[in-house]
Amino acid sequence: MKLVRQFLPPRQSVIYGYTRRMLDETATNANSFAMAVAELYLARVAPDQRQVKFRLGDGDDLLAAMRNNGQILRRYMDGTLKVLPADLEEAWIIALPDAYRSECERELGRRRSFYPVRVLEPTAGAEAAGMAQLATEVGQLFEALSHALADGRVDEQDLPHVGRILDETDDVIAAVLAIRRRFQSLLPKAPGGCCA
Repeated sequence: MKLVRQFLPPRQSVIYGYTRRMLDETATNANSFAMAVAELYLARVAPDQRQVKFRLGDGDDLLAAMRNNGQILRRYMDGTLKVLPADLEEAWIIALPDAYRSECERELGRRRSFYPVRVLEPTAGAEAAGMAQLATEVGQLFEALSHALADGRVDEQDLPHVGRILDETDDVIAAVLAIRRRFQSLLPKAPGGCCA
């Protein structure tokens, strides 16, 4: 029996897939989303390092910038532009609305056995928000588990629920790690860069 290789889709295909889904499921249009990507890209990438010709503007220039930026994103998504630059990938993912961004980051992280963990900035309410996120994720995990455990056992009949259960467990782990990272940051640094 010959072993058949299972290749992963390119990273950009994953990103485009979540973008298409977001555009189909929300009131966001491609030009508005492209402006959000452009703003992040232009704010994060130094002018001499930029590979993508995004534009911003006001008034009539804003409409032209929206059309320009929307056309650039559509060219990536339809394959006219073949390779998504790494510096654009980051801004693109961050511009996705939270639910789509989380799913996209989770899928891309799994490819390298990583969990996407949000950094809780030390601001008023950040810890409470982190705890609220953890509670939300645990609730969603319990809801996903309830479907599989409704008959009192785990077996092949639960296969339709496995994907969601795995996603929800990943979200709980990421929420716990975000809280852990915040508290770990309070520990004094030992010589050599590690925590005491």
